[in-house]
Amino acid sequence: MRLLNRSVDAAAAGLFAAALVLVNVQILCRFVLAIGVPWTEEVSRLIFIWLAYLGAAIGAREGTLIVIDTLPMLLGPRVQRVLEPFVRVLSFAIVAFLFAASIPLVRSVWPTTLATVDWISNGWAYLAFTASFGLMILYSLAPLIPGFRRPRSGEARA
Repeated sequence: MRLLNRSVDAAAAGLFAAALVLVNVQILCRFVLAIGVPWTEEVSRLIFIWLAYLGAAIGAREGTLIVIDTLPMLLGPRVQRVLEPFVRVLSFAIVAFLFAASIPLVRSVWPTTLATVDWISNGWAYLAFTASFGLMILYSLAPLIPGFRRPRSGEARA
């Protein structure tokens, strides 16, 4: 799991750096050099999609996704203990459904390409969904593995 976590973190950091460079190149070319470089916008958008979905998977791993907990807070700790397993199972089922549903979507758009970069498939954008939901499934199942321990907040991750 450590290798997977490091790889996902490194991919997110690399994508962020690439987006930063591409956006700055686009600004430089458009406003300073007065030349259009249309592919930078599409590739930046593709990178942003991957960043958003990898970020969602990282949030699931860290337990920092946004939750609406108004109802459980109103109902008290006893009801929270009863609701928590149900919510976890329901969340897992939804993520598993989205993972399974994303695979045919990727297959259906894979033959199409970006408008300005005809060697990059549109499927890469949709593959971000599949990768993110797959990681969320792994991160949901990891605590069930004997010896697995989620780092506490403030504790350094290895």
